[in-house]
Amino acid sequence: MKYQLMKSKLYCWLSLVVSCLFLTACGASSSGPERFVLSGEVLHNGQPVPAGQVILMPDTTKGNQGPGAVGTIENGYWHTDPEKGPVSGPHIAMLNGYASTEATIPGGDPPMLFTEYKTEIEVTKDASDVNFEVTVKSK
Repeated sequence: MKYQLMKSKLYCWLSLVVSCLFLTACGASSSGPERFVLSGEVLHNGQPVPAGQVILMPDTTKGNQGPGAVGTIENGYWHTDPEKGPVSGPHIAMLNGYASTEATIPGGDPPMLFTEYKTEIEVTKDASDVNFEVTVKSK
């Protein structure tokens, strides 16, 4: 039951982010805000995270606005798409990590290491490498 609730929360967050990215893409133009490519390492208790997502949302409480971005974690490293990276300014980073790329149950999701780990980052034109050290207990 708890797994289903966590899975539902994860799908809710991902649906929200995908919807925001879709709406942003519909109104995108070359005169929009400058976007940046970010990449780096993602470690969980000192070990590389095999798979997951890094969701970047502008921190509106600190006056940042604009489109969000999603990065993919693969083999301990993450990156954003060059044309859909984050805008500059303060962001909330929410990370979800999987223990592997393979589902343990056919048609299911890979086992989670952690979900909804939040931290803050500052995106600038000079900050291309952003590393994350997640120190939470495994799910």
